[in-house]
Amino acid sequence: MYRLVSIIIAIAIGISLSAQKRMRLGVEAMQGEQFAAAIEYFDAQIKRTPKKKHIVAKAAFSAGYCCKKLSLPARASEYFKKAILNNYENPIVYLYYGEALQMLQKYDTALIYYEKFKMLDPKHKLANKGIESIKYTFEMLNDPTRYEVKIIGILNSGEYDYCPFFEARNNKKIYFTSTRFAPTHISISPESGDFCSNLFFSEKDKEGRWSDPVIVPGLVNTNDEEGAACLNHKSSNLYFTRCKYDKNKDRGCRIYVAKRVGSYWGQIREVDIPGIPDDISIGHPAISDDELSLYFVADSLLGGLGGKDIYKVTRLKKNLPFGPPQNLGDKVNTEADEVHPYIRSNGNLYFSSDGHPGMGGFDVFRAKHIEGANYKIQNLGSPINSSHDDFGIAFMGMKEEGFLTSRRIGGMGKTDLYHFILPEINFKVSGTVWNKYTNESVSNVDIQVMNDEFILMDSQTTDEFGRYEIDLKPENNYIIYYKTSGYKVEKTSVETKNMTDSKHFIRDVFLQK
Repeated sequence: MYRLVSIIIAIAIGISLSAQKRMRLGVEAMQGEQFAAAIEYFDAQIKRTPKKKHIVAKAAFSAGYCCKKLSLPARASEYFKKAILNNYENPIVYLYYGEALQMLQKYDTALIYYEKFKMLDPKHKLANKGIESIKYTFEMLNDPTRYEVKIIGILNSGEYDYCPFFEARNNKKIYFTSTRFAPTHISISPESGDFCSNLFFSEKDKEGRWSDPVIVPGLVNTNDEEGAACLNHKSSNLYFTRCKYDKNKDRGCRIYVAKRVGSYWGQIREVDIPGIPDDISIGHPAISDDELSLYFVADSLLGGLGGKDIYKVTRLKKNLPFGPPQNLGDKVNTEADEVHPYIRSNGNLYFSSDGHPGMGGFDVFRAKHIEGANYKIQNLGSPINSSHDDFGIAFMGMKEEGFLTSRRIGGMGKTDLYHFILPEINFKVSGTVWNKYTNESVSNVDIQVMNDEFILMDSQTTDEFGRYEIDLKPENNYIIYYKTSGYKVEKTSVETKNMTDSKHFIRDVFLQK
């Protein structure tokens, strides 16, 4: 919001009285994050005063910014191009234009505008972000990770389907948010112009097929907008975002919690987080397993770094209120937007950002907490991330499997749910131990498998025919020792580090006396 306010101030300066009304209405809509409505006002202004370059530049930039927030890179790029052609004076337009082009996979042209932005504003905190993003994108396209990602048709609609999560003890039941038509809750979002979102769920049968999604029963869904959500570890408390659009109250979005009552969700109450101004929206909750830490997204809170930031509140006991918000700091948060936190049982935090270098739009990142406000940040790479928005990841427990949200090319709707999995790599070593001089097999040979740090990883003895077979783990270099009475010790080696395909190693050994 700090960045949005700065942009609004810049737009407001220099607008003539004749254009003030349309621009004012557009700015007011943009300030209220009603981006679809704002674009209409700015479009009207461009058509009304096509020869007034400074007004067209400001209106085009404003419309482009709204398209950027709605993740419409094709439209955004056209508006930003128009703003540049009409001499829009803020260098940030080159960064935004480059971002839109990168999402459209026009990498070489995007790099030109990223370099232009850095030249014009070299001290900006995002000056190097675009250039680093293009470099990272080519690295990932040439060397993607081993994750496999595919769309799950039955879970998706032609609308926005996003932010999946599982019941902690039941990976066969998935919840998510959707703007698909819900006959019992029909209302239109002034922010996007689509149906207001609701929470849905689907269950997997014994054959592994997901059921048609149905709306979550109970009192969670209303004619307001119910957004990103999560469950506690016992699946007894549902934390969710609710946005109320009331022109008489600038309260926006808040986090609520519902309790499971049989198969329904009820006893709705707002989660009390101290220090949140009435005019600041918060949402995207992520609760820790012990329910003592709650992560969420907000903008314009004290200590914010720009755009949307991720915050954390804690408490000593589950029946006590949360303390004041703590910004996660500049290792996680940037001048741009960080959204959709997700906390795993091992304490690793996952989130999406368009401020860290990435492949385009929002990318999914992992933040491993070190100490204090220090985190080790890692982009999850391709194919988890694409040139378009990727966010709202959720894992099946500690498996390297789950679902994420993406706007990537080839989807069914405006955003879709994708299944991802990291296939297991299987390594094994086997062979026969022989007497070098008689060519007879040697039974009961003691075999010890050590890694390159000389830690014993496994041990075995050969069978009556001198044979052995041992499973190995990835990302290790092994030394294998063969010992038996009356023979010299022999050794072989096996390397699995940096291997991306399963392999069966054969190591026959010939012992000498």
